[in-house]
Amino acid sequence: MKRFLTTLLLLAVVASIGFAGGSQDSKPAAAATGDVPTIRIVGKDFSPAEDVNIQFLAKVQAGLEEYTGQKVKLELVKVPDGAYKEKLNLMLMGGDIPDLIYFQGGDEAIAKQGLLVDLKPYVDKSAVMQKALMDFNKKRIANYPYLLWLAPPRARVALVREDWFKEAGGKTPVTVDDYYNLFKTLKKNHPDAFVMTDTGNTNRMDFTFEQAFGETATWIKQGGSYVYKKVSNAEKEKLAFYQKLYKEGLFDKDYVTTKWDTMEDKLYTNKVAMVFGTSGVVCDIYDTKLKKNQGVGLVALPPAKGVGQGYAVSTAKETRGWAISTQSKNPDLVFKLLDFMATDKGQLLDRYGIEGIHYTVTDGKYAFTDKKSDWWPRFNEVMSYKGPLPVLGPVGAKSWEFLDKYVVGDPDFPIPADLAPTWDALTNLYKEYSFKIITGEYSIDKFDEFVKKWYDMGGDKITDYAQGKLK
Repeated sequence: MKRFLTTLLLLAVVASIGFAGGSQDSKPAAAATGDVPTIRIVGKDFSPAEDVNIQFLAKVQAGLEEYTGQKVKLELVKVPDGAYKEKLNLMLMGGDIPDLIYFQGGDEAIAKQGLLVDLKPYVDKSAVMQKALMDFNKKRIANYPYLLWLAPPRARVALVREDWFKEAGGKTPVTVDDYYNLFKTLKKNHPDAFVMTDTGNTNRMDFTFEQAFGETATWIKQGGSYVYKKVSNAEKEKLAFYQKLYKEGLFDKDYVTTKWDTMEDKLYTNKVAMVFGTSGVVCDIYDTKLKKNQGVGLVALPPAKGVGQGYAVSTAKETRGWAISTQSKNPDLVFKLLDFMATDKGQLLDRYGIEGIHYTVTDGKYAFTDKKSDWWPRFNEVMSYKGPLPVLGPVGAKSWEFLDKYVVGDPDFPIPADLAPTWDALTNLYKEYSFKIITGEYSIDKFDEFVKKWYDMGGDKITDYAQGKLK
């Protein structure tokens, strides 16, 4: 393990050239306070500088102590300002490795260094986890046992302004053509706004459209064998549709430089009619903020129907979630924390917020305050949890109804380490061509050139690997 840490420290020296001062605020790891074990936690937007987080953590600590019957100290670790994934990994490479780590990408490099605990044995023995995890979560942790994420599928649901939607007739679109006709009407009624935007790529809107074009899984049958969806005939048809939307001013001209925060701002300031929000509480947050800014809410729309209809959920691995460090002196206790947060008591804390701030209890009756919309779960969202009050508003609840109805399995698989550099290069190739096709720099005929390059650059090897995995 010393060899792993030495490697990380050397990487940190190199990384510091590009990220000067990135880990200067990090503190050395502290394993315990006196005889009381300390669990150090790092999470995105879970800063010790915010009093609400400290109050919440104190309640979690009290609950964990009751759950385990032992004293424990929970401590939040601040990540330097900036892009979370990069700053977190820089902190870890600098040798400051908390016990419990939330990853939003970048975890594989750390796992390869042997610094993340195999969580599958813990999950297999936990009655709480077996009840809380959905089938796709269990398949993901079997494929990649270093991240645990209790949450419904991260499908992005189409959300349109209610007032503009009603102006356009208020009829729920079913097919791709229905959506296109709705978009044209929205644009006609509000010519100064775009109909929709995305965040740097089309990943969010793909959830609504790709199944309709025939991209029903990551690897689809075409000509009798499996083909990666991004080089399929279905992808070519989908990109042609996106190109049409872009050309006609329906799709935001600046989508490729739009981040999640500017995407939200465009919605709240009448610059777009539609965004694609993560199902559940995020949809409610967008709805609440739009009401505060414009006095009107959102309507959730289902995925388009065509060749297929639904939200494909990959079982390859969790793309985000909690990991336990192999450097932790108390890994069993750290897992107990995750276990507790998946119980009904833990979910009440995580989903409802702080009593007296986000909700009140009078004579045993719960009521949310107007601050509830500011709260979001710091740990997990167990989809099966039923609390004393519905935890989702109408828009969030509708998005979960769509999940229940439209989620379809996607028997995807992790790309092996020896093919990972090739996969990264192929992903970048797709980003280049898809952007240029959508914006009209390339005609749709260039898609065939992209497919040839994709196979020539190593896509043939990955496709051969897929044939074996998907037998």
